[in-house]
Amino acid sequence: MLDFFSRSPRKKSDPLASADAAKRWVDAQREELGSAVHGRVAALVAEFNETDAESLDSSTLEALLALNFETHGLHEQLGEQYLMNTRMPRALESQLRGQILHYGKQFLNAYERFLALDLQSEDGVRVYALLPLVLSRMLHYLGEYARWQFYRHYAPDDAFWLNANRLFLFAEDQGIDTVPVHLFGAVGESAGTTVQDQFLILHMLSLLSAGNLGIRQLHFAYEVLGRLSNRLTIRRDFSEEASFMIALDRGRPAARCNSAIGSAHGRYWSTAEFLDALYGWLAALEAGRPPAELKALLEPGIDAGLLRLLCREWAVKSVRFERAERVSVADRQIEVAYRLTLLHRLIRQPDEQLQMRGTQSHPDNYNDMSDIRIYGFVTGRRKDRAAGAAAVPEAAAPHHDLSRWSVENVSLTGLGVSLDAQGNEWVSLGALVGFRSQEKPDWSLGVVRRIRRLNRERVFLGIETLSERPVAASLRPLDGRTDMSLPSDQLWHGGQIGIFVPTRREGRSLNALLLPLAAYTPGKQLVMSARGKHFQIGLSALLEKGSDWCLAEVELVRPLEHAPRP
Repeated sequence: MLDFFSRSPRKKSDPLASADAAKRWVDAQREELGSAVHGRVAALVAEFNETDAESLDSSTLEALLALNFETHGLHEQLGEQYLMNTRMPRALESQLRGQILHYGKQFLNAYERFLALDLQSEDGVRVYALLPLVLSRMLHYLGEYARWQFYRHYAPDDAFWLNANRLFLFAEDQGIDTVPVHLFGAVGESAGTTVQDQFLILHMLSLLSAGNLGIRQLHFAYEVLGRLSNRLTIRRDFSEEASFMIALDRGRPAARCNSAIGSAHGRYWSTAEFLDALYGWLAALEAGRPPAELKALLEPGIDAGLLRLLCREWAVKSVRFERAERVSVADRQIEVAYRLTLLHRLIRQPDEQLQMRGTQSHPDNYNDMSDIRIYGFVTGRRKDRAAGAAAVPEAAAPHHDLSRWSVENVSLTGLGVSLDAQGNEWVSLGALVGFRSQEKPDWSLGVVRRIRRLNRERVFLGIETLSERPVAASLRPLDGRTDMSLPSDQLWHGGQIGIFVPTRREGRSLNALLLPLAAYTPGKQLVMSARGKHFQIGLSALLEKGSDWCLAEVELVRPLEHAPRP
């Protein structure tokens, strides 16, 4: 048990006696514990938060600021570790998240204690001089807590927002909301910031919490805000040019500005200058010249498309865009499956049953009934027979690996569903899912585009329909030599599994193929066999990818009479 507060007056060895004592203590602990000093400091500050108010003075505050500064690098490393390994085991993820948030919470509580001091006293004047840095760090850690909520598709509660808004109001009342400070570095080593900057970063990030951005995309948006927040200015008076607004006496995040709030606590800001810089970066990125400010942040999934989305969400005025009309439904459920291997097995099941029946009763008519639709090729599949093929009763039989989700609404492009959080921990943005209903027993494929946690028990998902006509396929090299050392569930009919998905992108119909991620190589040519048909295809642009699958556009080279033999 740490016991630094049982002695009065404090000794020089007490880490909270002064900033120098704090630095010496951290250096000694680092030699003994290495990176574990991060947790030791959090425990020290937690014990300080249990002491009485007599220990509060400017020297103690300076020591806390020093402890925070000396271990901030380790704190950042923990965050980077989480961002770089988003698929860690749940227990490890929970432990790491708890360690990060505990550190920030203890410093938040410690700093808050000094806000109630008499700032007119001799020592209070020294505390007041430190308040711009203290309040900036408090809003920084409030922003960190909010980010971790957004990462998991939760939303901070009203009490959180009221606390953040009142903190900024306190800074305004003290006249220190725009005093520049260096958050965690000396002059020249880090960019300057203000209480207002940190407040705006928090609220601008909250505008992206609709559940359609991944962890790294949200982190990228946070880094962008850190670089450009000084181009935003909060004003007390409403104007027609205002983009966003906030009521400092309410527990709500920022919202689009449509009219004056009608309260002395209303605050407004425009994103015009902010967007000028963002559009400049977007133009450079689209021209193939990544801006120097963004080079260190660019990675797969962080591209011009994400910048365009940020430009839309943070636009000076609301951007109107077309979206499919949603129709609410009730008492409707769908069966859901995931993992490419299981989806391939479920999609091919009706065809295998149909083929078995066809070869037993009418050996010559299976191929006629099993044509597939390939854009650019004319096929002769008859609608009545296709409908008959879809109505095979066994295809709708229950499967032990399937989940049941409740459908909330449907549209031309997808559907919204709700489900239990427990048992569906695999769900993530960009996850590939197969689904079917009693009305349409054929399998459809979709991709999760939006996640919103309604509460700790229920989750809402927005699913974009990828294809309503997926076809199980077998993929072979042109010489017919398939790598038979692959796992058995990735092999079918002498080739590697794939799913042919006629789909639409940007208003055009195209041929696409779902295949294992490791099997994709641009320009690679394969023989695709599906429903008794054989085609030579070439893999073209990569349209999308997940953890173990990818969606590639395919070019149809020519139809084949027979599959190649090794």
